[in-house]
Amino acid sequence: MIVDASGRSGLLKKELGQLPYGVSVVTVGFGSTSNGLTVSWLSQVSFDPPMLMFAIDKLHFSTELVEDMPSFVVNLLSDDQAEMASHFARRSMSDEHKLDAYETKETAAGQIILSDALAYYACDVVAKHEAGSHWIVIGQVTEAAVLREGSPLTTAQGLRYKK
Repeated sequence: MIVDASGRSGLLKKELGQLPYGVSVVTVGFGSTSNGLTVSWLSQVSFDPPMLMFAIDKLHFSTELVEDMPSFVVNLLSDDQAEMASHFARRSMSDEHKLDAYETKETAAGQIILSDALAYYACDVVAKHEAGSHWIVIGQVTEAAVLREGSPLTTAQGLRYKK
């Protein structure tokens, strides 16, 4: 059992919630078999070769799509895109395609990019690891670009996008 500084036991949800993270939308799939999901557990893993990782809850509704696809794109959001983060954080209806609400374009390989993102990183999946309640997905960056100037959206100012 974990005990915090005040002697309380528990899962440290409040304490871990103080860690600041960048907020991105990960797009997976191609064409009509695609989705976007908001992630804040994202990190660079390696410079050479360039690699990124993100974590996804095992119970997340996009987990199956992430497991089935050989690639993904990280779309870095700007500090004025909290509404977009909320849009992709919510569960989609069976007949809804969340990506239709935003302008998109494709990488050279046909992966989906959010046109208004600050930057994007297209990745081929190289590993998936189980880590407690989450899967860690590691991808090697195959294409990347800065699309516009701006400051990234983070959780540091207390952002809690609604699911």
